Amino acid sequence: MLLGAHESIAGGVYNSLKFAESDDCECLQIFTKNANRWVAKPYSDKDINKFKVYAESLGFNRICAHSAYLINLCSPKKETEEKSVKCFIDELSRCDQLNVPFYVMHPGSHLGIGEEAGLKKIVENIDFVYSEHNFSVMLLLEMTAGQGTNLGYKWEHIDYIIQNSMYPDKLGVCLDSAHMYAAGYDLKNKYDEVIDTFFTNFKDKIKVFHLNDTNKECGSKVDRHAYIGRGLLGLEFFEKLVNDERLDGVLGILETPFDEDKSYKNQLDILKSLRRQK
Repeated sequence: MLLGAHESIAGGVYNSLKFAESDDCECLQIFTKNANRWVAKPYSDKDINKFKVYAESLGFNRICAHSAYLINLCSPKKETEEKSVKCFIDELSRCDQLNVPFYVMHPGSHLGIGEEAGLKKIVENIDFVYSEHNFSVMLLLEMTAGQGTNLGYKWEHIDYIIQNSMYPDKLGVCLDSAHMYAAGYDLKNKYDEVIDTFFTNFKDKIKVFHLNDTNKECGSKVDRHAYIGRGLLGLEFFEKLVNDERLDGVLGILETPFDEDKSYKNQLDILKSLRRQK
């Protein structure tokens, strides 16, 4: 597994690569724009070119983007659904402009219309976008904790979307240790059983793994990320994870609280120290 973090794009999307270098990241996750806004000004040629120059040293295949928090492809509110589709298209376009190969997104929240109706609406909107636009970026559906009406807290939800889409080759999977544990997958005590389930069903579609400890109990459905080794999952779990050969080449991304110096370097050093010599 490659080890890295979600880095800031403050001051320009290319600055994320400077932060990644400072933290000794082996891979990187970014937002393509402000994650709490629907729209942003287009990238300038300078933005794109500077990002590509900096990205060369890390490697484009080691970079992923995360969607804006506002996007909900299964919202029953027409205005929100339309804004979500438009924002989704814009962010996929930004990924293609930057040559970022993976785009991580929470499937969505059904907000009362029910899980089946919500999943169908997600598939419809994904298929609409990929049928209208020839994007090269792969959409990675992220496992969620299952708070509220959030979909994606079961592997079956992710599988349904992939199996029912007209574009299964454009769809992959992002796992998240904190989300999975909160959703009821006991990664701490049943590591092999849980990971076997996901590899049996998704095989080579797992491209990103969010590395987050958690302060919430297994099955709590509450999404709270904790500093590596200071939560309920603990270092023994992360040692198993970073040494799991099935995850070779997968982007392992920290989304935990920062160190006091606003960096991820210490936590990355902890994870790297858990690696066993092959």
